[in-house]
Amino acid sequence: MWLQVIILTLFGTVLLCSCVECMNHCYLQLLELLFAYTARQLQATHSRRKHNKSQKEPQPKPSELKGQQKDALNERMEQCCELLADGLRLVLDDEVTTRFAAAAPPPGEWNLLTRNLRHRHRQLNWQLRLLWLLGILWRYLLLVPLRTVGCASCLLLLTLVTGVLGHLPEWRFKRRLVHLALRPCFRLTMMCIPVVRCVHNLEQRPRMGICVCNHTSPLDVLVLMCDVHYSLTGQRHDGILGLIQRALARASPHLWFERRALGDRESLGLVLRLHAAGCGRPPILLFPEGTCINNTAVMQFKKGSFAICNVVYPVAVLYDRRFGDAFWDSTRCSMMRYILHVISSWSIKCDIWYLPAVRRRLNESPIEFANRAKAVIAAQAGIEDLAWDGNLKRWNPVRDW
Repeated sequence: MWLQVIILTLFGTVLLCSCVECMNHCYLQLLELLFAYTARQLQATHSRRKHNKSQKEPQPKPSELKGQQKDALNERMEQCCELLADGLRLVLDDEVTTRFAAAAPPPGEWNLLTRNLRHRHRQLNWQLRLLWLLGILWRYLLLVPLRTVGCASCLLLLTLVTGVLGHLPEWRFKRRLVHLALRPCFRLTMMCIPVVRCVHNLEQRPRMGICVCNHTSPLDVLVLMCDVHYSLTGQRHDGILGLIQRALARASPHLWFERRALGDRESLGLVLRLHAAGCGRPPILLFPEGTCINNTAVMQFKKGSFAICNVVYPVAVLYDRRFGDAFWDSTRCSMMRYILHVISSWSIKCDIWYLPAVRRRLNESPIEFANRAKAVIAAQAGIEDLAWDGNLKRWNPVRDW
């Protein structure tokens, strides 16, 4: 009875995912037209106001020329202050700390996601103000409730499916059954957010060993689990993320640990080594950066993941910030607030590249091996390759540095 219900549920889920995926692609095309119209309006408004300002500038009178000469010293002092401010800004906005905050949108574009219009007051005409208001109503009165119900239903479905699968004995085909059962659940969750994926080189997706990927948010796991059922590793969490971790651990082997516990991290290396050497086990998905970066760079890969094996399968994930920012700053934003931020965006679009396996060279150290895999990912995604440790987001640098 229960098996028939699960089969019918999964079959209906697959059909629903196909329909929703087509709708999401059409939805993105409409958004691109809307953003193009917004960019044209911003450019036209800027040009019009610049032209009007040049026409309205009065010619200086002879009596005013003396005052302007007196103010020449003040103007030079203001220029010096501006140069000093720019220099201090360059010192403060280094290439590391800017990776731990949401990246700025491309210049000259606006995706209507601003919560208030104070800083754009002088740039908007009435058409853009109307579009912004309609966008607020569309996203918060329609999309947010629908996506909330959809994500809650998917979480309930995932909990029920993993609960049933967890009671099955360790048969030889259990891994295949778990893959077939959980993949539609992840795909349906992805559609409800919605996340629109563009997958490249699907034939190179890993089927064993260790898969390494750049890390932006928990959505990385969602978009990758739609293609391959991985054994996950990561920080043990509480709340809704912890609920998902416990649900997944019922059906398949996953490795959760405490980042600050030295014993957990040492035992994790041994477990990873045994898992990677085992036959018939799912591939391990690792995020060697150890923390979320804002998808503008790839930061230092920890060498531990590259000391336990000689072959890794790199994956590059790049999000399109025009539709919504997927970055999660876990030090400032709770998981519930992040979920609200995601489902109130227009959409989340990402490109996924499955890259050829990177093999360890003769006499190559784990650090060199990790840097070479990191460089491959950064080059494919078109983002910067940085050598800094991503844990600088949480802890101050060591004084000896």
